[in-house]
Amino acid sequence: MKNLLVVIFVATLFPAAWANQPDLVQSSGRTPPNKNFVRGGSFKDLILPAPIIDGLESEGIWGIDKVLPRDKDNGMEDNQWCYWGGNPVKGNDGKYHIAVCRWPESTGHHGWFESEVAHCVSDNPIGPYVITKTIVKKGHNPEVMKMADGTFALHIMSSDVYRSDRMPGPWKRIGRMTMNPRGLRPTGRLGSNLTTEFRPDGSILLMTKGGDVAVSNNGILGPYNLVSIDNYTRNSGYAEDPVVWRSRHQYHCIYNHAQDRKSGYMRSLDGVHWKNEEGLPYDASSTYYTDGTKNEWYKFERPKILQDDLGRATHLSLALLDTAKSSDKGNDIHSSKNMISPLVVERLITIVSEEPITAETKRIAVRIEAEEGFNPQSDLDLDSLRFGSDSLVNFGQGCRAVSSSADGKDLVVQFEGDNGLNRFDYDFKLLGQTHSGDLVIGYTLLPGHSATAATLVSLPVQVTKADGVMRLEGVIENVGLEDSEPMRALVMEHSPTGWEEVERISIPALKPYENRTVSTTIDNPNTVDCEYEIRIAGQKTCEGFWRRVDDTDDSVEFSGNWSSRPKSNPQYYMNNERITETVGDSVTFTFIGSKARAYGTLANEMGSFDVYLDGEFVESIRLSWGGPNSKLYQTEVLPEGKHTLELRAAVYQKSSKVAIDAFSFESSANELK
Repeated sequence: MKNLLVVIFVATLFPAAWANQPDLVQSSGRTPPNKNFVRGGSFKDLILPAPIIDGLESEGIWGIDKVLPRDKDNGMEDNQWCYWGGNPVKGNDGKYHIAVCRWPESTGHHGWFESEVAHCVSDNPIGPYVITKTIVKKGHNPEVMKMADGTFALHIMSSDVYRSDRMPGPWKRIGRMTMNPRGLRPTGRLGSNLTTEFRPDGSILLMTKGGDVAVSNNGILGPYNLVSIDNYTRNSGYAEDPVVWRSRHQYHCIYNHAQDRKSGYMRSLDGVHWKNEEGLPYDASSTYYTDGTKNEWYKFERPKILQDDLGRATHLSLALLDTAKSSDKGNDIHSSKNMISPLVVERLITIVSEEPITAETKRIAVRIEAEEGFNPQSDLDLDSLRFGSDSLVNFGQGCRAVSSSADGKDLVVQFEGDNGLNRFDYDFKLLGQTHSGDLVIGYTLLPGHSATAATLVSLPVQVTKADGVMRLEGVIENVGLEDSEPMRALVMEHSPTGWEEVERISIPALKPYENRTVSTTIDNPNTVDCEYEIRIAGQKTCEGFWRRVDDTDDSVEFSGNWSSRPKSNPQYYMNNERITETVGDSVTFTFIGSKARAYGTLANEMGSFDVYLDGEFVESIRLSWGGPNSKLYQTEVLPEGKHTLELRAAVYQKSSKVAIDAFSFESSANELK
């Protein structure tokens, strides 16, 4: 019998208010005429100049000219140690603490294999920080959570967890995080570069280095149940180093691209399904001071966030290196440090009416709350404000303020115009400035949406064969925080002739964390080169449905010297992928939709692709680290319609070997009823 590879579909059940908005669901992302970001359109615009603590220095400190002069009292650095990672946390004593990773500078950057975790403290979130002691003798990539009972939990890349009543310690190891892969991954290995955040019910969301999400409602050690995988909206460039935080109604995630020194930013209502917000969260231009001095670092990784009592990000911490990691040798001029920069803090805004909003809604009233140091009635430049979908607002489009009125200390602003609402939106964005030029930003949940709504996931199908009968069995689970509605599960078969619905099965309402097994038989003796998945009919997510097609599909056209890998290899989609080592060979995928993905093999011996979208060059991507049937690339949100994604073989590290396994595309036309 053929080993069937089952493709996983993850669906979310939103409240009935969403289902009653067919225009919203069927509308597509809108591309504004001007695709140039306005100030505040990218997360990196929120990074403010760092206050100078005790002057900028050049003498007696390490670093190339591009990172001099600088404030060595910002974050954590000295000439004896390399510092890397660690999130600032406000302790119960009112001071700011970091469990920071460090190793002797004399060992160079690759001395991190023997790194330790040290505690440092400051009266100010920027610094200066003072090391007090080593708290974990061997550990890397630390992150700290402040627990509900006021204690602190520290986890490191080995998945070991330590607990303490106080940030300075003493710290005691309490165990190791574990994960149930549930068929979504071959093993339960958590790996390194973990990030965690509380969910509204006190359970814990964990994101792995590779962008997989797992949930534990059994404490910090878990076990964590894997619920979704490959959530990065862009995998090229070796995406890693996620940091997740939750503010008000949503989760945020920043992640790093180690190879091409870029970064990505995405947001989520439920922490399971993620949407990209275009623009970089940080880059080489992001480290500068209040006197205008700029430093240009070669590497900026391990982003971490300091949050206020409402979960809002107030400061960004980055690990910085002035050269390539391989060039940082012991006892040279190079090293690494942590730097902390203040952020523009999002304002508290709320849509006044609870009436549903559609793309045709022309007038929306928004309450902007007063806070300490911010008086919206006197501070706001109303003419600068834009409100609506981030797909428009980030580019200077969206609704404009037409009137305002005081409500106590708050300000209610009436907005009119094109709000840009599309199926990716669960909230709207406010962008503008004060009369003094300070940036103003905020997000408000759309009426009818809930951060605790039911979230349904479909786990991989187990395939058995007995007495000539093929049986599929899968599990549908509610990982949300509210009861779901009754639903229908669709068993789908993908063969060389296309997609076909095998059976529809009724599923009753599920309570949070409750699941139901779906079982059916397949009346098809020719299951070679078939793939199966279970979908949820009638579910609306912030993405809609992705439809995968094999490399043999008519929508995929190869040009050049491509050859097929050996047939009947279950690690490839539909048992086959194509490979070439000829520079310039290309593959073109034509689709009707708003996004597309390419899948293939990621490995150290692979080369690179030059990416073209609708005939225009976009970027070059490396194909290192990942394995077969990996997501190689994902486009940005495009106007709904016909597009072409072309990948041309190119050289990286003397290799021109590239492989293509499949493509997928997302379109409003893919909704299942």
